[in-house]
Amino acid sequence: MMTGQLFAATETGTHPRQLTDPVAIRAFALAGNARLTLVSRRTGKRYTYRIRQPRPSAPHFVQLLTGSDNESGYTFLGSLFDTPLRTKEYSHGKRSPIRPMTESVRAFVWFWKALEDRQLSPLLEVWHEGRCGRCGRTLTVPSSIANGIGPECANKISHQE
Repeated sequence: MMTGQLFAATETGTHPRQLTDPVAIRAFALAGNARLTLVSRRTGKRYTYRIRQPRPSAPHFVQLLTGSDNESGYTFLGSLFDTPLRTKEYSHGKRSPIRPMTESVRAFVWFWKALEDRQLSPLLEVWHEGRCGRCGRTLTVPSSIANGIGPECANKISHQE
């Protein structure tokens, strides 16, 4: 089932869970329940983030994996808010226990700005865990694995826009 150009199969890196297309990465990140890992090819450092939207009119909440439990070890960083230009702008949370100038926050801010500008660095790898960025189900269709969004969710998202 073809769900539109936004979720068409994307070019992947050396692994099907590596996302390389900025449009597909943004769609995955904003799907509502995404987990993505950023890896620096230069330093080898990696950070895992969860980006959730509790309801369609709410901002997206950004969390950083800080604990050893991949399900509940996340700490709130900040939010992504709509701008008048139909982009999303990151705002660091005043109640976040993680300071805005820490490397993990700076990495996310740099990544998000580059993503909104559609200018991702070749020194950055973006990975997903093999689950749909919207509903969290395990992905099994190759094109869905490449995009991080299952076919049913891609169809629902494209109808919302």
